[in-house]
Amino acid sequence: MNVVKTKNIGFCFGVKRAIKMVLKAAEETGGKVFTIGPIIHNPQMVELLKEKGVIPVDDVYQVREGTVVFRTHGIKKEEEEYIRSTGLKAIDTTCPFVKRVRKHAKNLEKSGYQVVIVGDRNHPEVKSVLSYLNNDGIVLQEPTTLTAKKVGVVSQTTLDKDTFVEIVKELIAGVEELRIYNTICESTQIRQNEAIELSGEVDMMLVVGGKNSSNCTKLYKVVHKVQPKTHHIETVEDLRPEWFENVARVGLTGGASTPDLIIDIVEGRVKNF
Repeated sequence: MNVVKTKNIGFCFGVKRAIKMVLKAAEETGGKVFTIGPIIHNPQMVELLKEKGVIPVDDVYQVREGTVVFRTHGIKKEEEEYIRSTGLKAIDTTCPFVKRVRKHAKNLEKSGYQVVIVGDRNHPEVKSVLSYLNNDGIVLQEPTTLTAKKVGVVSQTTLDKDTFVEIVKELIAGVEELRIYNTICESTQIRQNEAIELSGEVDMMLVVGGKNSSNCTKLYKVVHKVQPKTHHIETVEDLRPEWFENVARVGLTGGASTPDLIIDIVEGRVKNF
């Protein structure tokens, strides 16, 4: 089986940085390192980090000692204030591109704009950005007409460009003044473009990454539009031999939170079909 990988695959800059920081902290403290929710959306990597003493917790208010990690997606303002007030040691692994979304959103609000975040209202990144605004921000997941004088728009970093453009086009119709910041992560866009291009050159595509990962899910959706024979898998155990009938060339891509080791194992198994 001929396997072709996209050029940009495996951990992105922000994830590499975060993993390095928490592993260093775990080594120095001998454990008792807590992340508010999973540090990245990859179950296998989260389990590996648990073995090193890095434990995800849903409720930061239950943490009384140790080191608390601000995960890559960012945390809520009230959670940060609690951590600072209790004197817990903190490590901020929030992705710089996520911080950029927060910065633009806060500046837009200060300038009198109604802030609109294009993205998934249930995603921790969006929840984090919203918490740092004094007024209620609006989250849009699909094209919607708003009637407002001044609207400022930012995007969830893992959004696909087509969705962002469609929603912005719809906003133009009812808004007197529209200010837009394209805060989609460059790495996300590059990965999607490479995967779309490769999907037209192969018989089947595999997108490797956590099922709970927003960037992996978006990657799968944009690729599936071009190549109907596209499958989103987390590990090699998800592969099905029947997928490979009459298939000679397989494209392989992965999300920004997918470990290289998992990708290498999948590549090896597919080559043996």
